[in-house]
Amino acid sequence: MATDPNFWPDYLEQHRNPTNRALHVAGTLSAAALLGVGLARRDWRALVAAPLVGYGAAWLGHFLVERNRPKTLDAPLASLAADVRMAGLAMTGQLAREYRRYGIPDRPGLVIRQRPPSAPALEPVRSNDRRG
Repeated sequence: MATDPNFWPDYLEQHRNPTNRALHVAGTLSAAALLGVGLARRDWRALVAAPLVGYGAAWLGHFLVERNRPKTLDAPLASLAADVRMAGLAMTGQLAREYRRYGIPDRPGLVIRQRPPSAPALEPVRSNDRRG
């Protein structure tokens, strides 16, 4: 992630759907808990389950919810670091700020447009919207 300055914004773009993000956060936290239990108890089953649970939840989010290709396939370590970063930001309520920082809508169907400071930042996109 440190070598590609576009990785984090690209990662955020791949995780716009709140359900996908929730699956990622749940998978990341569950995997961390399983890893901790596995190490503390020297239980190989928990250690094996950790990546399966973590990536399983995340990939369900990509394939069934977001319908895109997981970044893990291109950059596994950077993607893991971004998963942990996203989980931390989500748990501290700072994730929406990251989306705004990069000008990325944090929900499908929203478009961020240039606007005067007093106007709302996000507008729903409607299929019957006839504006040009």
